[in-house]
Amino acid sequence: MEYDTSDWSEASIRFEAEVKAPKKYGEGVFRFGAAMTLSVLLPRRGWKLVKSTKNYAYLKPPEISQENIYTLKAKVPTKEQALEIARHCYGKEESWMGQLGEWPAWYTHKRRRIMNELVPSEDRRTITEKFAYELPPESSLHIGKWGVWELKVVKSDGDFEVHESGEISRYEIPKIDDAQIFEGQELSYELTKYERSSKARQKCIEHHGVKCKVCDVNFEDLYGDIGRGFIHVHHIVPVSHQKGEYQIDPINDLVPVCPNCHSMIHRRNPPYRIEELRAKLRNRF
Repeated sequence: MEYDTSDWSEASIRFEAEVKAPKKYGEGVFRFGAAMTLSVLLPRRGWKLVKSTKNYAYLKPPEISQENIYTLKAKVPTKEQALEIARHCYGKEESWMGQLGEWPAWYTHKRRRIMNELVPSEDRRTITEKFAYELPPESSLHIGKWGVWELKVVKSDGDFEVHESGEISRYEIPKIDDAQIFEGQELSYELTKYERSSKARQKCIEHHGVKCKVCDVNFEDLYGDIGRGFIHVHHIVPVSHQKGEYQIDPINDLVPVCPNCHSMIHRRNPPYRIEELRAKLRNRF
């Protein structure tokens, strides 16, 4: 499926390394998720691809200043542009998988969504999966990859809805009335990155589980195997509010939350407390 991406806008996208790679991959090598995407995007921007597997990409940053190494610039569509593509796909009534610009993309047309319930036997030794109900079919367009940047356009029983994930800053295009337009000015950006412990995250999940503490969503229940183990971990006191390196208590300082609730928590500064946001959610229904 061919679409013109030349008018997409430039954006600055933040991404994160999961951990430092084992020493066998060499010094200064990092392990990343979103392997199929970052193993393509980062080498184009000076990174060295050391190894790529199904789940991980092992990459070494360029031998230059280490500031802003976790930021990349790429062209992305606006939500209106993504909606236009999704509506066109819906009209064509054909599912497809391919590439849009630098990003992997796929469209699924009217996927059936059958919900089953698990029914235990009388002696409770076996469990049988039984049809419960069927949701309206879902059509969806995905552009990008979770873990870097992703834009998802979804339609079930209403109009299309757009959901975007990832830390992204689109460059605003100023309105210029004059006939002459200039570009190419060199700009510099400063970024402060705070280290997070993967061990602390794992211990938090081992204790609290992977259900969101605000809305109770479990992604495996929603998406099956691809949602197993997926959850954000929220720092009750933001790392940026700490004074330098500090000792963390994974059970009392961290809490699992879904991406939506995590975003809502940080809609103000200081962030909403878990109980406070949970109460707001309950009062909506």
